[in-house]
Amino acid sequence: MNKRLVALLAVVGAMVLMLSSFLAARPNNAHDFSGRCESCHLTSPRKGQKNIFTMDIDTLCIECHEVAVKNSHPTGMVPSMKIPEYYFLDWQGKLNCATCHNPHADDSKMMLRSKTRGRQFCETCHAGGVLLGGHVAASGMAHTKNWTPPTQESFGQILDRVSLECLVCHEGSVGPSADVQIRSGSESQSLSYAGPGFSHPIGIDYGKAAARDRQLRPLDDLSPLISLYEGKVGCASCHNQFSHEGDMLVFSNRGSALCLECHIK
Repeated sequence: MNKRLVALLAVVGAMVLMLSSFLAARPNNAHDFSGRCESCHLTSPRKGQKNIFTMDIDTLCIECHEVAVKNSHPTGMVPSMKIPEYYFLDWQGKLNCATCHNPHADDSKMMLRSKTRGRQFCETCHAGGVLLGGHVAASGMAHTKNWTPPTQESFGQILDRVSLECLVCHEGSVGPSADVQIRSGSESQSLSYAGPGFSHPIGIDYGKAAARDRQLRPLDDLSPLISLYEGKVGCASCHNQFSHEGDMLVFSNRGSALCLECHIK
């Protein structure tokens, strides 16, 4: 083998090892509060001592996470059910952002206070699920996430995990039947949701679709309230179970505003 090629491969291999070590040591989604304790705390936090904050926790979080307060699990109220002791309630015993998320975590994905994920995480409080406007709130979707990457489990599946959860009830037995049909003539296999007087494709990778269709807005230009779980158009792209809009739309479609968020015309 060419000596120059061997040397190049050795350098590349070393760089890959260095990058892997860096990523392994790097905190996942961690906050850096170094030297900024007074931004949130009025008193120095000590184990066993009650924390006193500069303002309510949700307000502190919203300063950076404004989108998270929209179409999200409600906070600011005393929970109606018994919740695990490792979940945090404020001094009034009310739910807040830090109930489920530990802002100081440095090794936990999404900074959740439990090792469980998805529906199982929700069911640590909502045993068996809880009805919310006729919907089960234990689908693993606590608030808007504008985009999540494909997972190893999702490869080969047309629909994202959240849409599959929706169809568990919306096949006619519990909720109204969602008429979903296989689309023909597309470059890749997808499905089409048929509602009263309209239809819309689901299961399509929006980023790829926007790259080849100039009538779609670029992925980065979409509202953060438009969720693309596993990068795909799905039920949660237009609907959110915590929304107060009609039909649980992520925001009002008055003047076709929701449609025009993705479609230029």
